[in-house]
Amino acid sequence: MNNLRDNDDPLSSVRHDHDRIRLKYLVDVNPDSVTGQFSDSDEIEYVEISSVNARGEITDTQMVEFGEAPSRAQRLVQPGDVLISTVRTYLKAIAQIQSPPENMVVSSGFGVLRPNERINPDYLWYVLQSTPFIDWVVANSEGVSYPAISTGRLSDMVIPVPSITQQERICAYLDPWLDSIEQNVGRLNGYKKDLLNQKDHLQRELILGAESPCETSVDSGVDWIGEVPKHWDIVRTRFVAELESGHTPDRSNDEYWENTDIPWVTTSDIKPFREGRKRYLYETEYQISEFGMENSGAHLLPEGTVFLSRTASVGFSGIMGEPMATSQDFANWVCGDEIIPEYLLYVFRSMDQEFDRLMQGSTHQTIYMPDIKSFKTPLPPLEEQREIVNHIEAETERLWELIDRVEETIDLLEEKRQALITAAVTGQIDVSEVKMAPKASFT
Repeated sequence: MNNLRDNDDPLSSVRHDHDRIRLKYLVDVNPDSVTGQFSDSDEIEYVEISSVNARGEITDTQMVEFGEAPSRAQRLVQPGDVLISTVRTYLKAIAQIQSPPENMVVSSGFGVLRPNERINPDYLWYVLQSTPFIDWVVANSEGVSYPAISTGRLSDMVIPVPSITQQERICAYLDPWLDSIEQNVGRLNGYKKDLLNQKDHLQRELILGAESPCETSVDSGVDWIGEVPKHWDIVRTRFVAELESGHTPDRSNDEYWENTDIPWVTTSDIKPFREGRKRYLYETEYQISEFGMENSGAHLLPEGTVFLSRTASVGFSGIMGEPMATSQDFANWVCGDEIIPEYLLYVFRSMDQEFDRLMQGSTHQTIYMPDIKSFKTPLPPLEEQREIVNHIEAETERLWELIDRVEETIDLLEEKRQALITAAVTGQIDVSEVKMAPKASFT
C-alpha cells in the first residue's frame, strides 16, 4: 500500500486525514462466475452494459435461456456488489446491486467489485461515480473504437478511505440530496415524455386532416388512418412515390471498398432521427465506391428521397439531403409529382402503431417488403400538403424549444449531483454533524 504513484490517484484533492488505499485491497474483483451454475435450459436475467444508465440505474434486463445467452454472460452478483464497465468506459456504466434475483448474470464487460469490511458498499459506489474517478478510468483505457481498461489497472487505482463511521456519514449526507435530485429529474423526464407525446399526437392529427377546411369526413378503409376529409385520396404509397431498396456490396471483395466516396445510409445513421426532430441527412458514417455500387443491388438515389428503416431500428425515417445509396435495411421512396417528401416523412412518423402491428409475431424486428409495398397514404392536394407540413413544423418547433429547456434543467441537476458526490468523497464537505439513520445491511 506504500509507494503510491500520482498517476494511480485520481482523487488527489482528498483530505489528509483520509487513508489512500488501492482498490484491490478493498474489494474482491469478479469473485463469482457462472461456471457450473446453470444448465442450458435455465432462464437467466442478463445485464448488458447498455442496461445501465448514467445515474447508475439498471433500467433494462433480458430474460433468456442460459444456452441462448451471449457468450459475455459470465459473472454472478450478490447484494452490495458494484458493477463498473471495463469496456466502452466512456459510457460510465456504474451500478450498485441491491436485491438481485438468484439468476441474475452480468456481462463480462463489467468488473464486479465486492467490498470487504474496510469499505461501505454505498460509499464505494459514490466514489466510483465521482468525476475524478470516471475521468481516470477513461484516461487509463486503451483502444480507440472500443476503449477498455484491464481489471489489473483498475485494481491499482487509489481511492480515499476514511473510517467506516466517516464513510457512513458521507453516505448519510449524500442520500437525501441525491434522492431529491432524482425525484426532480424524474418529474422533468415525465414532463419531457408528455411533450414528446404532444408532438406525436399533433403530428398525427394534422396528417389525418384535423385542420382541414373540409367539414365532411369519410372512412378511409385503413385502420391506422381512420376517417379523412372527403376531398382527400387514399392511395398505395408506391403509386405516388417510387419504392427502391438498398444493398451492401460484397465485403469480401476489397476492390468494392476502395475509393469510397458515395454516401451510404446504414443503421449507424439512424440514432439522430429517433426522437423525430432531425429531418434531413447530409453526411453518412460509411461510404461505398461506384464500382461496388455497380456490382450490387444498391442504387444512387436522388436528393429528397425519403428513407425508412425496416430492420433492427424499425420505423425511423428521414430525407436525403443529397444523392445517396442505402443498405438493405431501408425502404426508400422517390417522390413523384403528387406528394412532397416532407409530407411523406410525417406520414411515416405517424405510423408507429402500424409498424408495431406489422412486426407482431416476427422473430426478428423487421418489416418485410411485401408489407411495405402494401402501405397506404392519405393524400391531400399538394397545396394542402405544404400547409400541413408548415403547421407541423411551426408547432413542433415550439414544443422542441420547451423540450430543450427541460433537458437543460436535467443537465444542470445531473451536474449538481456529480459535484455533490465529488465534493463529499474528496473531503470538501464537513459531514461531522450529520445524523445517521439506521441502514439495512447487505449481508
